[in-house]
Amino acid sequence: MRPTTTALILLTLLNLSTSAPTKVSVAPRCRATLFPFLAQQLTEASPNNINANTLSLDGDFHVAQSTDPSTGAICNRIYQIIAFNNIPSGSYGCQLNAQFPSSCPIATTGTPTLNVQTLYADSPSSITYPNDWSWNTFWPDTSPAFGSGSFGTITFEPGQTTTINSMACPAGGGNMAFVFEIAEWVDGNASVEFEEYVNKMNGAGLTGAYLTYDC
Repeated sequence: MRPTTTALILLTLLNLSTSAPTKVSVAPRCRATLFPFLAQQLTEASPNNINANTLSLDGDFHVAQSTDPSTGAICNRIYQIIAFNNIPSGSYGCQLNAQFPSSCPIATTGTPTLNVQTLYADSPSSITYPNDWSWNTFWPDTSPAFGSGSFGTITFEPGQTTTINSMACPAGGGNMAFVFEIAEWVDGNASVEFEEYVNKMNGAGLTGAYLTYDC
């Protein structure tokens, strides 16, 4: 028995509806990526030193603490500042991330879990380089502590791609900075060190912290 004209039309429409892709407008999770313009360390052992921007040298990222063998007190702390600039006005959903190739040599001792704080969150224009930042600029803590606040916790590992946390981008655009330190609950000697790197021409080899926005 030959199918009727009506049946053929129905079959044709059914085939079209199941084979044709549905048009869906999917926005990317984050519109843009920024790489650091500043990597600067604060060293308790040399509290007045204004250290160099290591991104212009070897990209050294170094966070550490030691324990005084006689008193057990934490000492010789090294804090790491990572900062980003030129976040456009009107941006939203600024997100701090970290990425490490599986072959990345991350040197660690002890339990190098890091706390991350924001720095000058209420004053983006204060985040500059060259600057006059040393250990004594920020510690002992001022009140308020230059707009700093708890942001997240992270332990860096080879092969890792992760989001540390997100927050509102600077109102009107500008710069953002973060301070990495050994978490306060970690006892004893601890450290983490690696080379912050990216090929800024194509993003290849990304190692360390980076920022995304419009997320």
